[in-house]
Amino acid sequence: MPLTLRSPAACLLLVVPALLAGAPARAQEPEADDAAPKPSFAGSWTLDHKRSDDATLRVNESAGSRYLSGAAGIGGITLFPRSSTRTEVERVELRQFLLDGLPALDAMVIEQTPAELKTVHGEDGVRIFYFGREAAGSNAAGGRLVRRIRWQGTQIVLESESEKTKVVEIMTLLPSGDQLIHALRMESDLFEKPLDLRLFYVRAKAGAARP
Repeated sequence: MPLTLRSPAACLLLVVPALLAGAPARAQEPEADDAAPKPSFAGSWTLDHKRSDDATLRVNESAGSRYLSGAAGIGGITLFPRSSTRTEVERVELRQFLLDGLPALDAMVIEQTPAELKTVHGEDGVRIFYFGREAAGSNAAGGRLVRRIRWQGTQIVLESESEKTKVVEIMTLLPSGDQLIHALRMESDLFEKPLDLRLFYVRAKAGAARP
């Protein structure tokens, strides 16, 4: 059967939740961590579209054509794939799923404690990473999911990995404290090339609604 995907509201940063979100993760033994003071990324953030990459363009470049290979169509509507494989169907589904979910990137809430970091995009896009721990669980497609978080100096590095997809995210808080750069790289067996995306966020004003 083709890959079944959930609501796109939490899409890209969860690989989007259909691939990287799922059953509650099981935390393993903590590892040693740098005890030096770390910045707080906590707060509500709003995407600055002018300074961010064009996410639609990046997804299209990475995923390739919206059509199945060898598919016949009328008026742009795909009818019967002639030589498409299951993987090709999954590629087209994932591509569209990511595109449908891009509006969820417009706002982000981060909650941070010494033990964990939570990111929220929309109603469905909730992820929790545990500092010093590797969290293992299952994604929405039924495959194994592993999540990791670590400090890289004053940056936060998030890693999410499943059978066919790996996502590495680097969060950088600028010295002003009210600007955040979120760099993302997604490697998927389904796509033609890695997806690299650079998102620029500004801290939302007090009293702004949560995403």
